[in-house]
Amino acid sequence: MKKILTKYAAIALLGGVGLCGSALAAEPVNVKFAAGPTGTTWYAYAGALRGEMLQRLPDGSTVDIQGTPMAIANTKLLAAKRADIGLIFPPVAAWAQQPFGPFDRKIENVRGLVGGIDQYYQRITVQTDSEIQSIAEIKEKKLPVRIGTGPQGSLNEYIAKLILEANGLSYEDIESYGGSIGKSNLSILQDQFGDKKLDMIIGITTAGHPNTAQLSITPGQRFLSLSEEATAYLEKFGFVRATMPAKMFEGQDKTVEGVGFSTSLYATETMSNEDAYAITKAVMEGREALQRSFGSMKGWTAEGSAEPANLAAPLHPGAEKYYREAGLLK
Repeated sequence: MKKILTKYAAIALLGGVGLCGSALAAEPVNVKFAAGPTGTTWYAYAGALRGEMLQRLPDGSTVDIQGTPMAIANTKLLAAKRADIGLIFPPVAAWAQQPFGPFDRKIENVRGLVGGIDQYYQRITVQTDSEIQSIAEIKEKKLPVRIGTGPQGSLNEYIAKLILEANGLSYEDIESYGGSIGKSNLSILQDQFGDKKLDMIIGITTAGHPNTAQLSITPGQRFLSLSEEATAYLEKFGFVRATMPAKMFEGQDKTVEGVGFSTSLYATETMSNEDAYAITKAVMEGREALQRSFGSMKGWTAEGSAEPANLAAPLHPGAEKYYREAGLLK
């Protein structure tokens, strides 16, 4: 996986250098692509997606990759027209339209191109020797639990807050029981969990996620499922029901029930239908090649790419045209 990330990060860093490809539109397509922080899976995804696009877009096309803080920032960049396409998680796209959490006003000019690129799951893990079997127990028994999540205002932190809310809990409740909420980056949380300074981590994970994988080895961790009631609550915020398969991480012998979401590709509402069509077609025609490079994309299907739950935003008319022609929409 590290070699793949390095390979596509190098492609991404080529920035706006165009590659020749077969023409899908009359004019070159020139876009700014809001990706993620350099060195991350999303930045590598962007490099690979860029390569597939430029093989198929008209000669002279450019895809300029921008390093960003990920989904929330990408949504705001698209809304402000400082990027043309970007990777976003569907729940974040849903929050922007409500608005909720990091969005203080409605964002209604983001449109879906390709959904369901990979699969993420909620991550609720405890120490292997912990007696906690569910988050609901924290409220029932008023347990003093030390919880770790992402930095203030990050996607992980908002998800932690929602997962607690889904179980009738707030940060204030946790603190009133004698517990705490630590908000730090993953490397710090990893050290704190390893030193047993944290009892629980709440956030998101995906197959092969390095932080989750490392903690599953040392010191070891146990995954908690969500209740039916909590899952139903989270569906209101753009999440979909998902089951993490057993054996995804070392020591994880059982499936984990709860919610999840995918990485999806979006565009601005003002992108021309021709450009949106050409980009969608190029990505979809490169889907199998991308899946060979990223194991996390193995569940990505042609049908799922246009699925509303995998986008949580209206399809761009240009993308819709492609899916109808491909027989993926009626």
